[in-house]
Amino acid sequence: MRNRLSNQPLLSRRTLLRGTGAALGLPMLDAMLPGSLLSKRATASEPNGPPVRLGFFYVPNGVNMADWRPQSPPEGEKSVSIGELPRILKPLESVKTRVVVYSDLAADHCHSKDAGHEPAGGGFLVGKKCKHSEQPEVGGTSVDQVVAREIGYKTTVDSLALGIDPGHRGDHGFSGTYLSHISWRNKTTPSPLEMSPKQVYKRLFRDQQPQVANWDAKSTKTVAADNAQTSVLDLVREDARSLQRSLGAGDRRKLEQYFEGLRSIELRMAKADRDGHSHHREAFANNSALDTDEPGLSPLIIPEVDGTPAVYSDHVALMLDLLTLAFQTDSTRVASFMFSYEKSGRAYPQIDSPAAHHSSSHHQDDEQNLERITRINEHHMELFAGMLERMSRIDEGGSTMLDNVMLMYGSGISDGNKHNHDDLPILVAGGGQGTITGGRHVKLGEKTPICNLYMEMLDRAGVSLESFGDSTGRLGHLA
Repeated sequence: MRNRLSNQPLLSRRTLLRGTGAALGLPMLDAMLPGSLLSKRATASEPNGPPVRLGFFYVPNGVNMADWRPQSPPEGEKSVSIGELPRILKPLESVKTRVVVYSDLAADHCHSKDAGHEPAGGGFLVGKKCKHSEQPEVGGTSVDQVVAREIGYKTTVDSLALGIDPGHRGDHGFSGTYLSHISWRNKTTPSPLEMSPKQVYKRLFRDQQPQVANWDAKSTKTVAADNAQTSVLDLVREDARSLQRSLGAGDRRKLEQYFEGLRSIELRMAKADRDGHSHHREAFANNSALDTDEPGLSPLIIPEVDGTPAVYSDHVALMLDLLTLAFQTDSTRVASFMFSYEKSGRAYPQIDSPAAHHSSSHHQDDEQNLERITRINEHHMELFAGMLERMSRIDEGGSTMLDNVMLMYGSGISDGNKHNHDDLPILVAGGGQGTITGGRHVKLGEKTPICNLYMEMLDRAGVSLESFGDSTGRLGHLA
């Protein structure tokens, strides 16, 4: 098949640049699209168009709802165009026409009379209650993994489960695993949470075969070390040069911009390695779970540095850039991301919120606590908005990446002081390939199951189910 506008052979979307020890996916290029798609926006019905990609972004401990909720719709109306954004959502100003904010979504499956946080994390994407047990067992497979099972075979990585902070021990008889994992492959197996930028980068681009461990101490066989400082771009240089010679000027510019972004990520990881200092220990220095001699309680595990930046925001931005890169190269179409674990005791002194997040969230209407929470909520949103802005600049053949994603952002808790799981802070960003009308605040009606939204996301990923979790139907109100 040939591109009807350029009369060049179509380049496969699955094309990889290869070198010794590396396989690098490509961004969406004009050479991958039939001529008919170059003159109009690609859609899901076009087999060679950019795919829909789904993301689930989790913030812990709820938010300050007074600074989250936009202006309500007029009496008798379901939705209203977003005008002035409330304080927490202000960072979305440049992309607000691609965002839908929902009120009245509820996660009754996150409710428990015994605890607020563990059931919120463990049940959020599963849609069913998690077991009240020290041995983790949730109600089934989480929505992201339902999608990964159906479409993960189309990409080199079926899904990504990314996070920033280590887990916390559970309380009230609940497993701590519920706090640090929102993605579950089955009832008893969470998706491994990846916190190391270096390891995520290797997983995406290092094309190395797994090796059987050699337990023979007498063996003289040596194994070549993986030089993490070697640029993937250097490894695939010859293949890249060959490809560039066959591309038009526009595609060469796209490829150069893509390589610049990739090199930037490599340089930031190398700097973090040189710094040799992670942000975790200072952030949790006042957390009683950091070190404990209390019988039966395990301490908070601080991960090894392994390329982790010294500043929290740098770590988040780097992980979000890697996630964006994975979407851009079609390395995966499904991802989850945790800004910190549920019940997080992280402090944020860099934004003048030095108290533990969890303790501040029990604000008791204290103005100082509410201000601290709002600053944390703003900080998370600034980082998320930065990713959306980057996606809005990535061309995908007449559309942008932001046009072709559906990203849900929110929490399993509304007000951290009440531990309530109704009227959750939830928004959806992205165009879902033209199926979502942004720039709106939609008020759904009391206790609409959040699983109704998951049903919409499943539909857009091409996964058809009659129900999921405690859904009562499709959400609607997206277009």
